[in-house]
Amino acid sequence: MIVSAFPCFIEVMYLYQALLSLEKDFFRYDHISDKNWLNSVLHDEFQECGKSGRIFRKEETVEALLSCNSNREISIYNFQCCEIKPNCWMVHYITKTDEDELIYRTSIWVKENQLKLYFHQATKLSSKTELIEC
Repeated sequence: MIVSAFPCFIEVMYLYQALLSLEKDFFRYDHISDKNWLNSVLHDEFQECGKSGRIFRKEETVEALLSCNSNREISIYNFQCCEIKPNCWMVHYITKTDEDELIYRTSIWVKENQLKLYFHQATKLSSKTELIEC
């Protein structure tokens, strides 16, 4: 029984690392300055509810990210991932900026030909929380 569960564990850990890496890529200039990468990773029906409370669609998000001139200095903490249905995962994590602003983030990823970001929400936290670095 343990032997048959082991490949599943490896698959889950691979997916966890892949999703964490993709989320981090959205803070890296070499990725967010690449329009082809953004268009391939953001689902055509992508929507984001930003910390401002505004809703953004794929085109607006691509343009906003392309306007960045450097890495976004943001650290990820408390990363969690769960499969909500086959080929669909939800991740939650907290980010901390250089100004110590804490943002709770949720993303929904789907796998079609590749992993694609379908939805993202960022909500400013008003209280302190324990941070576990990823």
